[in-house]
Order: sequence, then C-alpha cells, then structure tokens
Amino acid sequence: MRYCKSCLFPDTKPDIYFDEEGICDACRSAKKKHNHQEGIDWSSREKEFKEIIEKYRSKDGSKYDCIVPVSGGKDSVFQTYVMKVIHKMNPLAVTFDQFDSTPESKYNLEILKEIGVDHIHFTMNPKIIRKLVKKGFEIVGDPYWVNHVGIFTVPVKIAVAFNIPLIIWGENSQLEYGGPAADRERKVLDKRWRQEFSGMRGFREEDMVDGDIKLSDLKCLIYPSDEEIKRVGVTGLFYGYFFKWDTAKNAELAKNLGWKELSKPQAGSWVSYENIDMKFIGIREHLKWIKFGYGRATDQVNIYIRNGNIKREEGLKIVKERDGKIEHKKEFCNYLGISDNEFDRIRDGFVNTDIFKKDEKGEWILKEPRI
Repeated sequence: MRYCKSCLFPDTKPDIYFDEEGICDACRSAKKKHNHQEGIDWSSREKEFKEIIEKYRSKDGSKYDCIVPVSGGKDSVFQTYVMKVIHKMNPLAVTFDQFDSTPESKYNLEILKEIGVDHIHFTMNPKIIRKLVKKGFEIVGDPYWVNHVGIFTVPVKIAVAFNIPLIIWGENSQLEYGGPAADRERKVLDKRWRQEFSGMRGFREEDMVDGDIKLSDLKCLIYPSDEEIKRVGVTGLFYGYFFKWDTAKNAELAKNLGWKELSKPQAGSWVSYENIDMKFIGIREHLKWIKFGYGRATDQVNIYIRNGNIKREEGLKIVKERDGKIEHKKEFCNYLGISDNEFDRIRDGFVNTDIFKKDEKGEWILKEPRI
C-alpha cells in the first residue's frame, strides 16, 4: 500500500488520486480551500449563494423556501440553523429515520424545535428495513445501504410532493475526502451524484428485489422521475461549495444550541461529535477498514491534519490505535438474527487479502505497518 505523504489516506481508497509528488487529491483540494490568495474565492461563492436563494424565497411566505435533510448530527443541525437564522429562509426539515438511532440522536432532533422549523420525520417499514440491512451486509458489505439511499431519496420525494424546488445539503464529500476532479467542484447534488457517491455501491433499488422484498416495498427509495424533477425544478445544492466547511466549528455552533455529543467516540472513530446518530456505525467502519485498509478514524484525523491542527506523525499514532475497532457486534447479530460465526463468515468474504492477514489470535491485521 502507498500512503499520501501529506495525510494518511492509502491508495486503496476508492476514487483517490495521487499526483507525481505522492500527495492525494483531498490534500490538494484542502490547499485550495484554505489558500486565500490562490485558492477558492469564498466571498464570491457566498455572494453567488445569496443570489441563488433569493430566487427560491417565497414572496408571500405561503410556501417553504427550501428543504434541509436532517439526521440529528451536528452538520445537519448547523445547516438548519444557518438557513433559518442566518439566511432567514423558511426551511422544512426532513429526516429519514435511522434504524439504529441512538438516544443522543433522538435528543438532538429536538433541537429543531428550538431553532423553530417544521419537521417531517419519515420512518420506513421496519420489517423491510431489517431485510435491507441484512442484504446490504451480505451482498454489499455495508449494512447502511438502505440508510444511504433513504437519506438521499426521501427529501427529494418530499420536495416533489410539496413542490419545494430547493434542497440544501452539507459538504461535497469529493472535495473533503477526495474524488474525481470534475466532481470536487460540483455545487449540485443530483441523481447522478446519488448513484455514484452516496454509498449505493453500484446497487440500485430494483437490485434488492427478491422473494422477500417486492419493488412496492421500496417505493420510498425510488428516486423521482426526470419528468417530476423537471416539473418542480428540484435543485440540490452543497452548502459546503459556497462556504468553507468545518465540521469542528459546525459542532461548536450546534452545542451552543443545546446539541449533545457522545460521552466518548464510537469504536473505530476518533472524535465524539461524529457518527452520533447510528449505534452500529462502527460495524460499517470496520467493514470499510477490512476492505480498504483504513477506517473512520483516518477520515477524521485527516481533516485535522489538512486544517493544520495536528501533525501527520501524531495522526498516524491515533489511527493505528483506533482504525478497525468494532463494538456492538452481539447486538447487531441479534438485530439480524444471525450468529457470531455467521457474522464472521460474511465479514471475511469482504476482506482484502492482498493487504490483510490473520495474526496468531486469528484476528485480521494489515500485512504491512502503516507509514
């Protein structure tokens, strides 16, 4: 494995690109993001955003100005606040219910009442959710396949149903975490982005249909047609394209509103203000680790490295300690109705044996130490 010389991303990460100096595109994007002289003109983008949202502002207040998808995490609470209070829009908050919502997530959704917005909390049939979680685990290696699809589909369906053309999303993950050059500068989240980058792993809604799951069971996950999108004029904008995205600052603002973080980081994570809304997220991050050789702690530490908050050497010590750790395995198995051995069998089918081997205890470890 080859690692970025500036951050800790390996070349096994999907959609990552290294230049001739051994620097990944996420680090190059971060340099543009923070370089005021030669990088992004944030003042110009802010002006552009303000001009755009004026076109969507209801003239008589009879309609919602925009939709803000909200999970209960610090970023979506931040987005709701800035659209309502800073930009003085009239947003409709929309939540796709997490099947494993934490107490902190449920509490933090109450913050929306303090901000003062209308809120739709959409819950999919839990029997179908359980089947999709299991199927995502078995065939995609990601139990959160249904969450990814739901989060990026239900707000769009509600936009069509309520005739609300503007949706405000958070950061562009290709800019923050690396991705194809053409997509790092995207300001719009549309169906193509959803298919390629939302975590669907190449599996469409209809691919999940089988003897137990009918297409009619998945109606809330079926993206609106091109005709419906065009009729309403639905446009999804990345707020992080127009304003410099900073997850730590988003968390601080959310905390000032009463938002609560975890008492400690989830297994496989480094910070306690991320991944607070899903109990089993550590399972997903463990699966990512055995596929690609890095986990959520690497994602989080890299942001701090790029922001100049910590050195690469310090970050390396952190990810060696935290990446790949797993918790709530027993509860996850109970939720799916599988045994511990069945979990291991499914998980082991996704292990990248080019970079992993088993140690004397039978645990998966990297063949080569991270550098």
